[in-house]
Amino acid sequence: MGDIELVLPTAWDIEDKSPFIDIDSSGLKVSYTDPDDYEAVIVRVNNPIPSECGIFYFEIKIINKGKNGMIGIGYCTKQSDKKIDDSNYINNMLMPGQENEPWGCGYHGDDGYSFCSGSGEPYDLPRHEYTAGYTTGDIIGCYLNFRSNIVFYTKNGINLGIECHLYSNFKGILYPCVGFRSQGGSLEVNFGNKNFKYSAITNEDISQRSKNALTLKYQEKNYFIMGGYENMLVNLTDELTKSLKKEPNNAFELIYRGKIFFIMGKYDKAFEDLTRLLETEPDNTIALKYRGEINYIMKRYNESIADLEKLLRIQPNNEWAKMANKLVEGFL
Repeated sequence: MGDIELVLPTAWDIEDKSPFIDIDSSGLKVSYTDPDDYEAVIVRVNNPIPSECGIFYFEIKIINKGKNGMIGIGYCTKQSDKKIDDSNYINNMLMPGQENEPWGCGYHGDDGYSFCSGSGEPYDLPRHEYTAGYTTGDIIGCYLNFRSNIVFYTKNGINLGIECHLYSNFKGILYPCVGFRSQGGSLEVNFGNKNFKYSAITNEDISQRSKNALTLKYQEKNYFIMGGYENMLVNLTDELTKSLKKEPNNAFELIYRGKIFFIMGKYDKAFEDLTRLLETEPDNTIALKYRGEINYIMKRYNESIADLEKLLRIQPNNEWAKMANKLVEGFL
């Protein structure tokens, strides 16, 4: 990682919050204690996402959905710093994605809508029973890519598809955040201190696990992914490309490069590598999984189902494939 040390989000911000927000001693669990449900409050993390981060991902476990399930998960700007001494402002925020701010986004648990860009309007997210909100016990992930300007959410390890976009050349400061308007609601955040539910942001399918987000190891070099060191990702793909010129059908290196392209949001390039691998290894389950997910993201639903159904024929008990296939079928 060189001499660069990024200051990443590590906990909820205990200083700038509503009095109706309770944060435990770990800084990771947060609860909404307002006796009423009339006003929404937002709590953000202690540190913004560094500009050097090309990619960021975090997950939220819903410990208790509360009285009405009105919880929002997403990203916000440095909104409450503007009026840090104004208690009415802090106590009367809107839910994530509904604020009158330069940019924000939020996936809401009570109705499953995704809001974006401060317009207060739900983003054009196809309706499906699996995307229709979340509840106690669910794990919701939020992926942000500054290079591709995309945001998508995951639910219990399943990618729900691209849900909103950053403005082109966005230069603002963003924080992971959650909003509450549900009495008794509580949740816990995971910044990578333990393995993510969404396996694409882990290393378990192609290499060793890493507790601190995703560290890919190739030819004795470690590449820190979740910190978003884009030059390291480029260097890694360059090394893999050089090696593949010598051995074009090396299955490990094709799946490795394909997964890196996938994480970086370069879906066309990832698709090419995965398809190339499947031409020589048509039953490669990792390639079928990621190509099926890419086809879904790109709204090629029939192609996605074909990959997922083939994966299920090979692994009939693959729970991820079952849930993903059910999701995609809902869009046909």
